[in-house]
Amino acid sequence: MVPAPVGIKCRECARMPRSARVTLRPQKAARAIGAAFGVGSAFGVLLAFAGGAGLGFFTLIIAYFVGLLTGRATLRAAGYYRSESTAWIAAAGAGWGYVCAGIVIAAEVGGDPRLYVQVLGLLVAAFFAYREAS
Repeated sequence: MVPAPVGIKCRECARMPRSARVTLRPQKAARAIGAAFGVGSAFGVLLAFAGGAGLGFFTLIIAYFVGLLTGRATLRAAGYYRSESTAWIAAAGAGWGYVCAGIVIAAEVGGDPRLYVQVLGLLVAAFFAYREAS
């Protein structure tokens, strides 16, 4: 008998499954970062050109899909490894999409990019990306 986190078990039952011991490897983390920021950049350019159409409240629904797709792309690039680190990578990628949109709009219109970032959309997209990848 062996002491385990949930009580005393036999040796065979006390062994942790392989899925409980898996960690995010640096190569997969780099792929996840690349996927998150690649998808975020693509959505940023799309948001920059769609944001000028005056979509109003509909932009929050768009933020949901930005977060969802960024989270799924990050999760897939990480080899479907769900953890807090993967979730934060996805949230950063979704947030980057809105920062990238602000930069593109500022480059076209002129002025400070901070004026063109939709903070509420950024927060909604980051939340759903975090939730999708964790």
